[in-house]
Amino acid sequence: MEEQKIVSSQPDPFWPQFVKFSRLLVRVALGILFVFAGVTKAYDPGAFAIEIQRYNLIPWTPGALASVYLPWLEILVGALLILKKLEQGALLLITCLLLVFTFALASATFRGLGIDCGCFGKAFMATGTIFPLVRNVLLLACTGFLWFEFR
Repeated sequence: MEEQKIVSSQPDPFWPQFVKFSRLLVRVALGILFVFAGVTKAYDPGAFAIEIQRYNLIPWTPGALASVYLPWLEILVGALLILKKLEQGALLLITCLLLVFTFALASATFRGLGIDCGCFGKAFMATGTIFPLVRNVLLLACTGFLWFEFR
């Protein structure tokens, strides 16, 4: 007598649930990171304006304006990502912000500027530019992971 194997046409229920849970964790972690970064910079926009100026990429006036408005944008998009409201728009803005921040960090690194990244205001000092550059590349990979949900 031959033994028959039963082949299920149902996919493994673990994998889709794991991916769904992973996306939730990445989305919330990215949102919390942006809210935290925004809050630490909104607390002292003057110090953040000085950090922006140290990159030597834009004149003082646009940098000072960015130091006032950018933290609030980070708080807003981080909160929207956490709450899953206007998620694609928030994710698009976070991706664009990360690209700009990564470009600025790479530029500072290649020009040999010995500056602090200023990513989290005065909360974390002396991070340099290499570690934040690597972190931003990983965060961009996280946004890519989240973008696959919308394919």
